[in-house]
Amino acid sequence: MQFDTYTYALFLPLVFFIYWGLRRHLRWQNLFLLVASYVFYGWWDWRMLGLIVLTSLSTWGTALMMRGDRSSGDKTWAVLNIVLNVGILAVFKYLNFMRDSFVHLLNLFGANPDWPTLNILLPVGISFYTFQAISYTIDVYRGDIKATRDVVAFGVFIAFFPQLVAGPIERAINLLPQFMRCKAFDYDTAVTGMRQILWGLAKKLIIADSMGYYVDQLFSNPYYYSGPSMIWGGILFAVQIYADFSGYSDIAIGSARLLNIKLQPNFRYPFFSRNMKELWQRWHISLMTWFRHYVYFPLGGSRRGRWRTVLNIMIVFALSGLWHGANWTFVIWGVVNGLLLVPFVFMARRQLSDHASLRDIPRCLLTFFLFAMVFIAFRANGIAHLGKICDVIVNGSWRVWPVCGQAIFYIVPFFLIEWWGRKQEFPLQRLPFPTVVRWLIYWVLMAGISIACLDRSMQFIYFQF
Repeated sequence: MQFDTYTYALFLPLVFFIYWGLRRHLRWQNLFLLVASYVFYGWWDWRMLGLIVLTSLSTWGTALMMRGDRSSGDKTWAVLNIVLNVGILAVFKYLNFMRDSFVHLLNLFGANPDWPTLNILLPVGISFYTFQAISYTIDVYRGDIKATRDVVAFGVFIAFFPQLVAGPIERAINLLPQFMRCKAFDYDTAVTGMRQILWGLAKKLIIADSMGYYVDQLFSNPYYYSGPSMIWGGILFAVQIYADFSGYSDIAIGSARLLNIKLQPNFRYPFFSRNMKELWQRWHISLMTWFRHYVYFPLGGSRRGRWRTVLNIMIVFALSGLWHGANWTFVIWGVVNGLLLVPFVFMARRQLSDHASLRDIPRCLLTFFLFAMVFIAFRANGIAHLGKICDVIVNGSWRVWPVCGQAIFYIVPFFLIEWWGRKQEFPLQRLPFPTVVRWLIYWVLMAGISIACLDRSMQFIYFQF
């Protein structure tokens, strides 16, 4: 089920009251959370529950076979489980992509094989829970965490419903221990969670879905529009995907807070970054942390010279692009982002303040513009579609004012609110206003959300990953 539905609006309170009703019985509480998470996931397609159960049991079982001393036996078990999980991900997400790429390669050499396309249904959120399972296997192998014998608690770690479908991707060292101890209800934490859910819904329904309407219009047929319009479309899509994905993360983190479970922040106001390096330290933090711990550091990180560091960065970002989807446009998006980070390998390190100031706005705008232009490749439906967009930008008319200009009336207030709240985890976390004013803000946001629900509702973008 989706976060922005009436079904979830009924599901979450029900889980909340039953969960806290079982607060004196940890095992029953975890068992209930596991069942609730499976109901949440099975709401899309109950047939896919078998995959997440297989991932959970295989990862839990192989971890128990390891001693955590990096022995050859441990390595064998770890490799077997990683191959199994990567294999499942490859079959469901990349098999058609590999088939199509190989057929295209053969076509270049004059061969025309008539191979059928397999209509494999992509399970929702498979990239997220697979990466979470792999990280646990590696952490147990390294000895960073001991394998748990509690299969129920481990099952909840893999399938915890708030972050199951689109993250944040959690390491076992952060999340699993929270399911191993009794928790007391904390009123302030729950209130903060409700505020974060409200802000996440506002970002998704008021900002992201509104931007999506304009983005779909602009990208549906690039040749209908001018070069400035397509550049504007890239900017709108950057705003859309940020509001959409960070909105999901806010709802996920807020939902977990209602259960007094802490998830890691996934975004830290990335559009107020002063360069691309800082932006990637603030964007999709959990994924980049995963790649840093399990790909970049094992490759040598920055310890083997500058050119090896460049190679490691490019590998990480190419894999990050491929992780996002089975399409060469995602690989292009990842590689270009990696190239934009290469200059920082050869530049002297400069310590930036935690938060941008007014004098940093020109650099923030330039960084945001570069990021948005690269994201055009992310939005393109394929190489041919990306080629059309680039052709319009380079060779199209530049005398026509961009269409969909009314989107600015969504973007400006949104950015101003984010700028005002940039020193907090989210803008509504602490409002320095009287109670009446705070509740007026809440009611205005709820009214806007209700109106947006009546107008349009789009699936969260990262559900397809």
